[in-house]
Order: sequence, then structure tokens, then C-alpha cells
Amino acid sequence: MSKYKNIISTIGRNKLSRCTDAEGRTFNREELINSWKESYHERVSRNEDEVGLRLPQFGALSAIRAHWATSNSPATIVLPTGTGKSETMYATIISERIASSLIIVPSNLLREQIFEGARHFGILPKLEMISDEVIYPTTFLYKSKVEDEEETILIDALEEANIVVSTPSMIKKMPSPMLDTLVEKVEVVIFDEAHHIVAPDWGTVRERFSGKKILQFTATPFRNDGKKIDGKIIFNYGLALAQKAGYFKPIDFFPIQEFDERKSDEEIAKIAIKQLEKDFLENEYEHVLLARANTRKRADELYEKIYSKYKLYNPVVIHGGIPPVKRNKYLQQVKDGKSKIVVCVDMFGEGIDIPTLKIAAIHDKYKSLPITLQFIGRFARTSGNKLGNAKLITNVAMDDLKVAIDELYHQDADWNQLLNIHSNRAINKEVELDEFIGRFKKGHVKEIDLSQLKMKVSTRMFQHPSKKFSVNGWKQVLDPDRTTSLINEEDFVYVFIEEIETKVVWSDQKDIVQYDYDFFVLFFDKDNGIVHINETDAGKGNRLVDSMFSEASAIKGDSIYRSLDGINRLMIGTLGLKQKPSGRISFRMFAGADIKAGISEAVASGSIKSNLFGYGYREGERISIGCSYKGKIWMRWVERIKFWTDWCQKIGKKVLDNSINTNNILNNSLALEVITEFPEGVPYKISMPEMIEVSNSSSKLLYISKEQKTFPFFQTMLKNPRLVNGNLRFEFWINERKFIFEEIINETSYSFNQIEGEELLVKLGNGTVTMTDYLYEHSPEVSFIQSDGTIIVVQENLQTVIKPKSGMEIPQDSFIAIDWTEFKVDIKSESQGRGRKADSIQYATIHNIVDQKSDIIFDDDGAGEIADVVSIKIDSRNQKIIFHLYHCKYSAEKLPGARVSDLYEVCGQAEKSIMWNDNVLQIIQRMIERENMRQRKYNETRFEKGNLRTLHMLKKMVTSGFETEFEISIVQPGVSIMKITDSMKQIILATDTYLKDTYGLRLTCYFSQ
Repeated sequence: MSKYKNIISTIGRNKLSRCTDAEGRTFNREELINSWKESYHERVSRNEDEVGLRLPQFGALSAIRAHWATSNSPATIVLPTGTGKSETMYATIISERIASSLIIVPSNLLREQIFEGARHFGILPKLEMISDEVIYPTTFLYKSKVEDEEETILIDALEEANIVVSTPSMIKKMPSPMLDTLVEKVEVVIFDEAHHIVAPDWGTVRERFSGKKILQFTATPFRNDGKKIDGKIIFNYGLALAQKAGYFKPIDFFPIQEFDERKSDEEIAKIAIKQLEKDFLENEYEHVLLARANTRKRADELYEKIYSKYKLYNPVVIHGGIPPVKRNKYLQQVKDGKSKIVVCVDMFGEGIDIPTLKIAAIHDKYKSLPITLQFIGRFARTSGNKLGNAKLITNVAMDDLKVAIDELYHQDADWNQLLNIHSNRAINKEVELDEFIGRFKKGHVKEIDLSQLKMKVSTRMFQHPSKKFSVNGWKQVLDPDRTTSLINEEDFVYVFIEEIETKVVWSDQKDIVQYDYDFFVLFFDKDNGIVHINETDAGKGNRLVDSMFSEASAIKGDSIYRSLDGINRLMIGTLGLKQKPSGRISFRMFAGADIKAGISEAVASGSIKSNLFGYGYREGERISIGCSYKGKIWMRWVERIKFWTDWCQKIGKKVLDNSINTNNILNNSLALEVITEFPEGVPYKISMPEMIEVSNSSSKLLYISKEQKTFPFFQTMLKNPRLVNGNLRFEFWINERKFIFEEIINETSYSFNQIEGEELLVKLGNGTVTMTDYLYEHSPEVSFIQSDGTIIVVQENLQTVIKPKSGMEIPQDSFIAIDWTEFKVDIKSESQGRGRKADSIQYATIHNIVDQKSDIIFDDDGAGEIADVVSIKIDSRNQKIIFHLYHCKYSAEKLPGARVSDLYEVCGQAEKSIMWNDNVLQIIQRMIERENMRQRKYNETRFEKGNLRTLHMLKKMVTSGFETEFEISIVQPGVSIMKITDSMKQIILATDTYLKDTYGLRLTCYFSQ
């Protein structure tokens, strides 16, 4: 302790702390700094017997000194919560004898705490690092404006102060004379909790002090919004080191999994209170339980309905809506240990130091990794002997969380390991980005932030066999005085942003101009010997490549289309062909139904592919891609530079692969062609467009005007397509009612007629259209299968031909033989109906084929069905939901045989149901809607196992990040495995191939022996 008095005076609500001698005399700046020089003795605690700075504090202090020895640029210090950021700040100020510092903090509460610490250098005197000869700094706490007549007093206080503590909003609002004084005198600005630095107020303050030395302290130098915290990371002390050194207590995780919102809060509180009681009774720990809510309303509800009951622990609720006097009273009760339960919102975030906070009941989770790490750090920090491990209780079944946070809240999560992993991963990613960006040499415009640059994903490629190139060649093409150059010689990435001046179109006056920017990114992939460029001006781009890579030659022509390799069911949307040699018509564009002719011409010698755009499936996902023979490849993405360079390497490798035949790619691609009659073959699948099939909306309704009745689309089903007199006839079912329609194709167009049933209308908003007109605009898709296994898909008067792949066979384990007589099944009886007919195929499937360990078994038979049976299994351990769709069909005869007709409809249903793979929430909602309708109409349930509550929980699981998998089976006892013919194999193989090509699923068939 200092032998001098430390006296606090007030100026309005602001505080000024000064040291005086016994006579009340204050000290001048020279006397104060000299006392720091004489009284400061650095100590480092390298083992338990030594008193002094912790190793992370000493390391950070040393890094700051090393940085300042060579640079005055902003620097970031990463220290986990609880390792002593505040003492590192104070040690920096006194050891480096900084006469004037500004400390910026994020909150009012932290502002008071830092002021109290700074005015006597925290615990440095207790660490015997400061003798009693020290004169403590004159410390000014600025937290409120004053009357105009007192402004001069505040300016004098700023002039006198060695340390000023405030928040960004207060500094930003500071009157100009005061702010000018502060900016002039301050030597170092310290930002505490510096991940806020990109926020508007923080950024404004930082910019105002841009000429000063800037230190940024944080535990989390990364943000969920992707914004970069500018300032080199000069010291990074990871969580792993902090835990190993004992600065963090272990974290005991007590997860619950309760998807019922009504029970969630009670369960969390029950376990949290149990841990509080156990800690006190068994170990006599002075622990405090904190219950975290995300809003004031939620905090009040939790307090009133749950925690107020535990009067033994004197519970309190603290948030911004509580009057300040009462709030401070409650906070003091928590600090003194008089209140063992505190319900709050965000009052206990950054900088709040209450060592007894050891039990966290998280009712509402933070959804960002930085805030989560900080919050948990408050509980895990080590302080005092009467404290045990940190304890975390939450419901892992709730909330839609980001990937990093989601993994923390798994049922079996090890927080000690995962906090470490995620903190290191996020910080290392930031350091890696820092290093990547740091390898760029910036020229001209210094304020360009590379981390914020985004670009459309595309490339033009040039082969460059030499390792030699001219980095400064760009100056021959771009104006060096108007170009920002960002050059990374280590990764061979070069960014140029050129300011260009052009005339305005609305005036001939020469001095009226407008400014724009051209953007160029070049990447030299040395491994593949390819220069990639992404630019806004292709002409300049060519000259730029030539000036920097003089030996480079453009990669053009057919090899570009190798990038399409590996895309299943590639559907080409547009195709441009260039005549060779050029005639009067040198270029033609094919789209829609003309694509087939274009493909045929492209593989012939008369023309070359100019450009194309297509989409398909790769690795179980839908993708789109465009290519041009001039060398450009693009995708519909916008990404950052690092992503683009990685993508370029993969594309370049594929383009150089000489084993890929692009003619095969085109020949095997899909294309539309106009037809004047329906194709040969058997129509076995019919469905409305996917957006209609999966929709659960009631905005479009079917309407029978004669009966004044409406029906949602999801109560309907298309089935039994067949050719009658050359026209396509199909049935449209609404519940148990059948309507028959017909599609007619002629030489020029197509049309629909209704040929049976009451006239159907469709209500759209306030109007109606006939169902035939609606079908014209939203035509069903019909699949035909031919004898050789060719599938032809028809929609409107257009068809797509899908040839069978050679060498494909049905895996033998796809066939499962069932002895239906054992289950006493009438194989001509398909549905169990509302009476649960025990001799039906569906009943036997539910009770003997479906996995009885499934959490849901759902009878969905009927118009609008997803499948005849839907089973759902929840794998909580692996955060996965498995949907299994069973499509049942009755046998045409009493005995199993070799009838291909027994397969058409059921295989079509299996293919159609794959659409739910991309519409998981819709499939769950559809089941909810269909169960509600069954309950309302018949007071019966579709559930064989499970209930509506389980379905609602499933929706939460999906939105919270559970993975989903689909399995699809057909059940047809009319098929004998021993008698399957080639034509039967063709349709089974077509369905199996369709499932595999699109989403990588396999088909399982339950037949007879």
C-alpha cells in the first residue's frame, strides 16, 4: 500500500481519484512518474512458491514491449477470461511509465470496476510489485455529461489525469473542447473486450485516436458476423494452456434433453438447485447459482414461476429494468453471499468478477461462440479455496444454434475439451486469416480491408509452365497512382483495385465525371501450373496476365467442360454453339427444348461448344455450374478470396485431367425436346411440381362449386396414369373421391380436359380458375419406362430421355424375402384401414417389417400420402433423425409371380417420395396436418407409435441442427424373388438408380420368396 492518501472527488456523477501527502498536497506528473520508476519491481510467478505476475500476464507484457520496440501499429492481446487482463493493463502502464492512458470498456458496470482497479493498480501491490513509495495514478472516471459551467473543470481533470476510464458512447458524445484535449494528451488507448471494436461507436472512437499507440485486449478475437478485428495478434494464450496451468476449474456439464417447452425450464432449475444443495451440504462450497434468460420478460417469468419458490437461498432477479438502487442492492447481496440464486439477462457478462458464480443454469443459450466462451469463463475461473468446479446445466434439445455452439450442447459433450477446441479453432482461424492477409503488401489505399472483400466465384485459366513471373508487371497495365495493390507473394495471390474516371451519360460537360473501380484477383496455382484470374474487365485482365506471366497461354476449348465431370443427371439449361468454319450465322444459342438438337450438333464435327449452364447432383447435393470455351468457369456463389483460391485449385486439377471425355459428358447429359405425341412405354409415375407436392399451405384450395366445399392440395393424390387412345389419362383423388383428367398433345401444343367427376376449381386469392387451366400452368410430370430400361420424363409437351447406365445391377441384398403366410396376410389386401385389418399388407409391414425401436410409426395411407407407412427413429447420441418410407402395394393375383404390372405404381411412389429429402420440415408438418384432420373427422389417430408432441419435438430437433437421413422401401408380396424377369429388373433398377444418382439413397424391396 502507498504511504500516500488516495482521495476521490466528484464532478457531477464523474469521479477523480488523486494521491496526496499528509499535508494534502497533490503531486505533479514528473514526481508521479519518478515514483513509478523507483517503486515498480517486476515479479513473475513461475511456481506455487513465487508471488508475482502469472506467466500469461508476463508473456503479454513482454509481447507488448517487443511490439512497441519496432512498431506503433495497433496490437491485439488474447488472454482467456480469468487469466488477468486488467493486471496486464496496469503493469503495462506503470512499467512503461505511460503518463496518459485511456481505457475503453463496453459497459457501465465494467467501467466502475476498472476505475476502482486502475486507481491503485489492482492487485499489483499485493503481489509485492509496488513499494509503499508509489504515488498512485490520478484516475478519472467519465460517465456523464455536466452543465456547461462545469465543462472547464472536466477539461482540467482530463489534463491532470494519468488514466481515463470510459465507454465508447460517452467518449463519442464528449464535447469537442474536451475530446480535443483528450486526443492531444493521451499516449496509449487500451480497448478492453476488443471484439466490440467493429461496432459503430467503438470504430468511431478508435478512428479518432488513430495516431496513438493502441492495445486491444480480448478473450475472443473473432466475431460471428465475420467482421475483422483490425490489429495484429501479438500474443495468444490459449484455453488449453489456461486449463493446464490451473487458471480454469474443470467444467462439469449436466445436459438434459427435453423437447417439451413446458417442462424444459422446470427440469433445468431442478437439476441446478440440486447441484447448489449438493455443493453446500457435501463440500461447504460458497457457490452461487446464476439462471440466464435472453430477455427481461423471460427473466421475470423464471424468477416468479420457478426460482422465487426457493426462499432458503434468497433469490433475486437483476436486469436493466430493475431500478438502479435496487439492482445495486441485489448485486451486493450476491457478492456478499447473502443471495445464492440470481436470475439475470446479460448483467454478468464481460468483466464482472464474482468468484462464487459457479453454477450456470442456462435457460436461453447465447448463440455466438465468442459470447459463450466469455460467459462460461466467468464460472470456470479459479479464485479462492472454498470453491469447486464450474457446473453448467442446460437443455440440449432446444434452440437453433450455429455449428460451433451446437457441438458444445451435445448430450455427451466434454466442455473442457470442446471449449478448448472451439476457442483454438476460432482463434487459429483468425490467426490464419491474419497471416494470409498479413502476407499481402498493401499499396496506395491503406484502408482496404481484405477480410471484407467478397467476389463472385468464377475463374479464367492460363497455363504457365515456368516458375518465373514479374510481380510488378501490373504497373504496365494499371495506373499505379490510382491502383490499390494487395500482394501476397507467399501464396501467389494478387489483388488490384483501380479507380477509373468516366464521363456521365447525362451531360457533355467535360469536368463532370463519375468514379468507379475495376477489380482484379490473380492466383498462381504452382502445383498445377495454372494462373487463375477473376476480373471486372476481361480486356485489362488479359493484358494483366500477359504483363505478369509472359509465358502464360489461355486454357480454352473443350477441356473447360471437364469441370462438369462427376455431376449426376446433368440437366443443361442453356447451350451455345459456334459454327466451324464461321458462316453467315457464327453463333447459336440453344435453350429449353432446343438443347437436344444443340447437343447432337455439339458432338458432331460441324460446330464447337461455346458455353453452357447446367445443374445436377454431386455427392448427394444439388449444384449448378457454367462453362465457356473461352476459358471461364463459374458458379452461383459469392465468397471470400481464401475460398476462391481453394476452389480454383480443385477446378484446375479437373480441367487438366486428360482422361475425361467431354463428349461423353454431353451425351450422358439430359435435355428437353418437344414432342407431338406421348412416347412408347408404360407410364408408371405421375406427380405435380415439387413446390405444390411439398407445400402445406392453404392459400391454394381446390373447390367444388356445386357442393361449396374446399380442400387443401395436400389432401390430394395423382395416380394410375395410362394411355387411352393416344392421350394420357390419370386420376386425381381428393380423400376417397376420384376425378379423372386427360392430357392431350398435338402438333403445336398441349391441353387438359376433365372427363369425370364434378367440375374442379382452384381458389387463388380472391379468384378462381378451372383445374384444367391450373394444370396447364402447373403441368404434372409423368415418367414412362421402356423395355430396355430407358426412362422418358414428360411435362407439358416436352420430354427428357434418360438412358440406363451400362453395367449397373441390382445389389442382391436389396431383395428381402418375406413369408407372408406366416403373418396370415391376404396379399391382395393392401390397406389396414381405420379398422386395422390384421390380414392386410400394411398391417403386416407395421408390425413385422418396420423397426419396432422407431420413435414414430405412422399410418399415412390415403390421398395425399407421403408413404403408406412412415417410421422415424431418433438417434440422440449422434444428433440424427432417420426417416424410413414404406410404399405398399397389393398383388394383382392371389399368388406371388412375375408380373411387371405389380411394380409400376409402387416404384413410381418410391421415386416420387424422394422429394421429401430436401423438405424435412415440410414432411413433419404434413404428418401433423394429416393427423389433425384424422382426429377432427374420425376422432382417431394415425399413430401406431408416438404422438403429435413427438412430431413437434422433431421440428425443434431439425431446426436445432439434427442431421436427417432417408431410407425408402417398397413392399409388394405379389412379386416372387425367384421368378423376377428382366423387364421387372429394369424398373427396379431404374428406381434404385434414380435414388442413388440424386441423393445417394438405396432401394430396399420386401417381396415374396
